[in-house]
Amino acid sequence: MQQIGRKSERRRSQRSPISKTVTILWDDEGRESRLQGKLLDISVSGARIWLPMKLPARALVSFNCPTMALGGRGSVRYCNSAKGGYEVGLELSNGTGWNDQNKDLENLAAGLEQAEQMARQSTPSEAIPAMAPKPR
Repeated sequence: MQQIGRKSERRRSQRSPISKTVTILWDDEGRESRLQGKLLDISVSGARIWLPMKLPARALVSFNCPTMALGGRGSVRYCNSAKGGYEVGLELSNGTGWNDQNKDLENLAAGLEQAEQMARQSTPSEAIPAMAPKPR
């Protein structure tokens, strides 16, 4: 009997959870529409956003999150019903501007830990005696 396992990850890049308000623009039957949503997670080439209304699959969209310098243009890959609205998956052909900050923070923490270890291993230098002001 064949075991049923989890599907393998097909995404090209890892998603990072994030919670920021974003503005979505899309072509709604020939007119541009604007909507506020919540960015749920992001990767180098895509994003998952919660919206209060449904967007059609393959709709052309753009989004912008100025506080994080993120955004892009692409299309709706899916739109699934979610608590109080819809989760929309976006594929952005030219990218989102996302740089995996978690990796950067991990590297920084490792560098700081290494510097602290080196400081503990070195012998403390002799303290320089404080000079008292001369009486006048």
